[in-house]
Amino acid sequence: MNFVLPNDMFRHLHVCPELACRFLATFSRMEYALKASGYLQNVNDAHPDWDRFAADIRVEFEEIDDGDFRTAVKYLREEPPCKQIVQDGQLTFVDRPADGQPVAHQVLLMVRRVRNNLFHGGKYSPASEANPGRDRALIEYSLIVLEHCITQNSAVRERYEQ
Repeated sequence: MNFVLPNDMFRHLHVCPELACRFLATFSRMEYALKASGYLQNVNDAHPDWDRFAADIRVEFEEIDDGDFRTAVKYLREEPPCKQIVQDGQLTFVDRPADGQPVAHQVLLMVRRVRNNLFHGGKYSPASEANPGRDRALIEYSLIVLEHCITQNSAVRERYEQ
């Protein structure tokens, strides 16, 4: 049985639905791979420990010699996604850089923020894209980062590819 999503479901999403779905699928498989590889925040909870993973691949992360990856890292650090908050009873986005952390931590935090903004509905407002093309760039660059990070740890890669 094929399930077809109605087009109006994506009417306020400022990226193509296939890109959004590809990113969310990659992200969710990555979270599964982290948890299945033992990257857990707490042994009793199934929350992936992105920070420990970032620490474990920090050296390899900084040595990845790929132009697209370097462009993605640069963009996510210099043009980080905003964080959605409630301020004075209204949803709004605020700048929350991740300065002072190692590069891998900063960038993977930004990838998680892209996921949160997309998955939790922050990108479905009619006025959500003040800067045309930015949402697409954030998702595409986050995908590039995830795809490279998957290869930096053999246990995570094996679980991801299962």
